[in-house]
Amino acid sequence: MRALTLVVTLLLSPGCLVVSVHPTHDRDALVWDPALVGSWLNADDNASLTIERGEWQSYRLHYVHPIESGDLTGYLTTIGKLRYLDVMPARGEDRGSFLVPIHATIRVTLAGDRLELTALSYDWFFDRMKTRAGVPGLEVVPDEKENALIVSPAKVMRPWLARQPPDGKMFSASAIFTRKPGA
Repeated sequence: MRALTLVVTLLLSPGCLVVSVHPTHDRDALVWDPALVGSWLNADDNASLTIERGEWQSYRLHYVHPIESGDLTGYLTTIGKLRYLDVMPARGEDRGSFLVPIHATIRVTLAGDRLELTALSYDWFFDRMKTRAGVPGLEVVPDEKENALIVSPAKVMRPWLARQPPDGKMFSASAIFTRKPGA
């Protein structure tokens, strides 16, 4: 079965996430691309994604997937020659003192009306945690739900991502979205 790579599914499915305590974006490397703004469809997963301009170089993302829907905040950053979207729960919502916002890192490739989103591979990270081989260059631990939790700061995570081959096994299969006509 094809790995679920839809960013929203990754963020909300228990026990199959690669998330980070720290953001991947760096304020000095934030970029803004107005071409991301719009309504997008993923026919394979019967999902949609609406991206709007957010506050201070951020994006507001609203997703609808057959099993759930929700809102996220994203920051687009450049690492090497590639772009990544650091997504987290929607900003501005108070979730209480004991909840910490987590981040997911999604590689973004935009070509006209085609948006490709590629997440980090849970299977690859989990195998390394399970066999205690670890992820060279990163500190990764399992959380209570067996998510792969990256605890390394951005200053470690960003160079690690820059060293990874775009087709490396540390990335999952891509989710392909197309722009909704008229959007």
